[in-house]
Amino acid sequence: MKMKKKKRKERMTDAEVPRASAEDPSEPEAGNEQSESSSENQPESEAPDETQVSALEMVDYKATIRRIEWMIPVAGTLCAVAAVWPLGWVLATGILLGTVFGWVNFHWLAESVNAIGERIVQIKSREKGAAIVWRGVGRIFLMALFTYAMFRYSVRGLVGFLAGLAMPVIAMMCEAVYEFVAANRRSS
Repeated sequence: MKMKKKKRKERMTDAEVPRASAEDPSEPEAGNEQSESSSENQPESEAPDETQVSALEMVDYKATIRRIEWMIPVAGTLCAVAAVWPLGWVLATGILLGTVFGWVNFHWLAESVNAIGERIVQIKSREKGAAIVWRGVGRIFLMALFTYAMFRYSVRGLVGFLAGLAMPVIAMMCEAVYEFVAANRRSS
Protein backbone atom coordinates (compact mmCIF):
# COMPACT_ATOMS: atom_id res chain seq x y z
CA MET A 1 0.00 0.00 0.00
CA LYS A 2 1.46 3.33 -1.08
CA MET A 3 1.08 6.34 1.13
CA LYS A 4 0.92 9.81 -0.37
CA LYS A 5 2.81 12.55 1.31
CA LYS A 6 0.83 15.67 2.00
CA LYS A 7 2.14 18.67 0.17
CA ARG A 8 2.59 21.70 2.36
CA LYS A 9 1.27 24.89 0.77
CA GLU A 10 3.19 28.04 1.46
CA ARG A 11 2.84 31.52 0.11
CA MET A 12 5.83 32.55 -1.95
CA THR A 13 6.88 35.90 -3.27
CA ASP A 14 7.50 36.33 -7.00
CA ALA A 15 11.24 36.05 -6.45
CA GLU A 16 10.87 32.72 -4.63
CA VAL A 17 8.62 31.05 -7.20
CA PRO A 18 10.61 28.28 -8.87
CA ARG A 19 11.03 28.72 -12.61
CA ALA A 20 10.93 25.78 -14.99
CA SER A 21 14.15 24.98 -16.74
CA ALA A 22 14.21 25.85 -20.42
CA GLU A 23 16.52 22.91 -21.12
CA ASP A 24 14.33 20.06 -19.92
CA PRO A 25 10.94 20.85 -18.39
CA SER A 26 10.31 17.19 -17.61
CA GLU A 27 13.12 17.03 -15.03
CA PRO A 28 11.91 17.32 -11.45
CA GLU A 29 13.07 20.40 -9.58
CA ALA A 30 15.67 20.17 -6.87
CA GLY A 31 14.06 19.98 -3.46
CA ASN A 32 10.94 18.28 -4.78
CA GLU A 33 10.16 15.70 -2.14
CA GLN A 34 7.41 13.86 -3.95
CA SER A 35 8.16 10.30 -4.88
CA GLU A 36 7.69 9.04 -8.42
CA SER A 37 4.70 6.94 -7.40
CA SER A 38 2.81 9.94 -6.06
CA SER A 39 3.66 12.04 -9.10
CA GLU A 40 2.01 9.44 -11.33
CA ASN A 41 -1.33 10.31 -9.78
CA GLN A 42 -0.74 14.06 -10.24
CA PRO A 43 -1.31 15.88 -13.52
CA GLU A 44 1.89 16.31 -15.52
CA SER A 45 2.00 20.08 -15.28
CA GLU A 46 0.46 22.45 -12.84
CA ALA A 47 0.73 25.38 -15.22
CA PRO A 48 -1.91 28.07 -14.99
CA ASP A 49 -4.87 27.58 -17.27
CA GLU A 50 -5.44 29.71 -20.35
CA THR A 51 -7.74 32.20 -18.62
CA GLN A 52 -5.10 33.00 -16.00
CA VAL A 53 -2.41 33.44 -18.63
CA SER A 54 -4.59 35.64 -20.81
CA ALA A 55 -5.58 37.73 -17.77
CA LEU A 56 -1.90 38.30 -16.96
CA GLU A 57 -1.18 39.18 -20.58
CA MET A 58 -4.08 41.66 -20.56
CA VAL A 59 -2.68 43.34 -17.45
CA ASP A 60 0.69 43.74 -19.21
CA TYR A 61 -1.03 44.96 -22.37
CA LYS A 62 -3.09 47.57 -20.52
CA ALA A 63 -0.03 48.80 -18.63
CA THR A 64 1.84 49.17 -21.92
CA ILE A 65 -1.02 51.14 -23.47
CA ARG A 66 -1.17 53.41 -20.39
CA ARG A 67 2.57 54.13 -20.58
CA ILE A 68 2.36 54.94 -24.29
CA GLU A 69 -0.66 57.20 -23.76
CA TRP A 70 1.24 58.97 -20.98
CA MET A 71 4.39 59.36 -23.08
CA ILE A 72 2.65 60.89 -26.13
CA PRO A 73 1.83 64.28 -24.50
CA VAL A 74 5.20 64.34 -22.72
CA ALA A 75 7.07 63.87 -26.01
CA GLY A 76 4.86 66.39 -27.81
CA THR A 77 5.31 69.02 -25.13
CA LEU A 78 9.08 68.56 -25.08
CA CYS A 79 9.27 68.84 -28.87
CA ALA A 80 7.03 71.93 -28.93
CA VAL A 81 9.10 73.65 -26.23
CA ALA A 82 12.28 72.82 -28.14
CA ALA A 83 10.79 74.22 -31.38
CA VAL A 84 9.40 77.54 -30.04
CA TRP A 85 12.55 79.62 -30.09
CA PRO A 86 14.33 78.49 -33.27
CA LEU A 87 11.26 77.73 -35.43
CA GLY A 88 8.48 79.95 -34.08
CA TRP A 89 5.24 79.67 -32.19
CA VAL A 90 3.18 78.64 -35.25
CA LEU A 91 5.20 75.46 -35.71
CA ALA A 92 5.17 74.77 -31.95
CA THR A 93 1.39 75.21 -31.85
CA GLY A 94 1.08 72.84 -34.81
CA ILE A 95 3.19 70.28 -32.91
CA LEU A 96 0.92 70.57 -29.87
CA LEU A 97 -2.27 70.24 -31.95
CA GLY A 98 -0.79 67.30 -33.85
CA THR A 99 0.15 65.69 -30.53
CA VAL A 100 -3.43 66.03 -29.28
CA PHE A 101 -4.77 64.46 -32.46
CA GLY A 102 -2.05 61.79 -32.33
CA TRP A 103 -3.09 60.91 -28.77
CA VAL A 104 -6.79 60.78 -29.71
CA ASN A 105 -5.98 58.68 -32.77
CA PHE A 106 -3.87 56.24 -30.73
CA HIS A 107 -6.54 55.98 -28.02
CA TRP A 108 -9.34 55.34 -30.52
CA LEU A 109 -7.18 52.88 -32.43
CA ALA A 110 -6.43 50.91 -29.24
CA GLU A 111 -10.15 50.86 -28.41
CA SER A 112 -10.99 49.66 -31.91
CA VAL A 113 -8.43 46.85 -31.75
CA ASN A 114 -9.82 45.77 -28.37
CA ALA A 115 -13.38 45.91 -29.71
CA ILE A 116 -12.49 43.83 -32.77
CA GLY A 117 -10.71 41.29 -30.57
CA GLU A 118 -13.72 41.12 -28.23
CA ARG A 119 -16.07 40.73 -31.17
CA ILE A 120 -13.99 37.85 -32.57
CA VAL A 121 -13.52 36.03 -29.26
CA GLN A 122 -16.89 36.44 -27.60
CA ILE A 123 -20.13 35.20 -29.10
CA LYS A 124 -22.33 37.72 -27.30
CA SER A 125 -20.12 40.78 -27.84
CA ARG A 126 -21.47 44.17 -26.82
CA GLU A 127 -19.55 45.81 -29.70
CA LYS A 128 -21.37 46.26 -32.98
CA GLY A 129 -19.36 45.82 -36.17
CA ALA A 130 -20.78 48.97 -37.74
CA ALA A 131 -19.81 51.07 -34.73
CA ILE A 132 -16.22 49.86 -34.97
CA VAL A 133 -16.06 50.71 -38.68
CA TRP A 134 -17.66 54.16 -38.22
CA ARG A 135 -15.25 54.96 -35.40
CA GLY A 136 -12.33 54.20 -37.72
CA VAL A 137 -13.77 56.14 -40.65
CA GLY A 138 -14.66 59.07 -38.38
CA ARG A 139 -11.14 59.15 -36.98
CA ILE A 140 -9.62 59.36 -40.45
CA PHE A 141 -12.19 61.93 -41.65
CA LEU A 142 -11.62 64.14 -38.60
CA MET A 143 -7.85 64.13 -39.11
CA ALA A 144 -8.17 64.83 -42.85
CA LEU A 145 -10.50 67.77 -42.14
CA PHE A 146 -8.18 69.25 -39.54
CA THR A 147 -5.12 68.73 -41.77
CA TYR A 148 -6.86 70.59 -44.59
CA ALA A 149 -7.75 73.45 -42.25
CA MET A 150 -4.13 73.66 -41.06
CA PHE A 151 -2.93 73.65 -44.68
CA ARG A 152 -5.27 76.54 -45.54
CA TYR A 153 -4.10 78.55 -42.52
CA SER A 154 -0.33 77.95 -42.44
CA VAL A 155 2.09 75.58 -44.10
CA ARG A 156 4.47 75.89 -41.12
CA GLY A 157 1.61 74.95 -38.82
CA LEU A 158 0.86 71.97 -41.05
CA VAL A 159 4.48 70.81 -40.80
CA GLY A 160 4.24 71.07 -37.00
CA PHE A 161 0.90 69.27 -37.03
CA LEU A 162 2.33 66.39 -39.06
CA ALA A 163 5.32 66.23 -36.70
CA GLY A 164 2.89 66.13 -33.76
CA LEU A 165 1.01 63.24 -35.37
CA ALA A 166 4.27 61.29 -35.17
CA MET A 167 4.44 61.55 -31.35
CA PRO A 168 2.81 58.12 -30.85
CA VAL A 169 5.72 56.63 -32.80
CA ILE A 170 8.21 58.35 -30.49
CA ALA A 171 6.21 57.15 -27.47
CA MET A 172 6.26 53.56 -28.80
CA MET A 173 10.03 53.79 -29.27
CA CYS A 174 10.36 54.91 -25.64
CA GLU A 175 8.16 51.98 -24.61
CA ALA A 176 10.37 49.58 -26.57
CA VAL A 177 13.43 50.87 -24.70
CA TYR A 178 11.55 50.53 -21.40
CA GLU A 179 10.56 46.93 -22.20
CA PHE A 180 14.14 46.10 -23.22
CA VAL A 181 15.56 47.46 -19.96
CA ALA A 182 12.84 45.75 -17.89
CA ALA A 183 13.46 42.40 -19.61
CA ASN A 184 17.21 42.68 -18.98
CA ARG A 185 16.61 43.45 -15.31
CA ARG A 186 14.31 40.44 -14.96
CA SER A 187 16.79 38.09 -16.60
CA SER A 188 19.70 39.12 -14.40
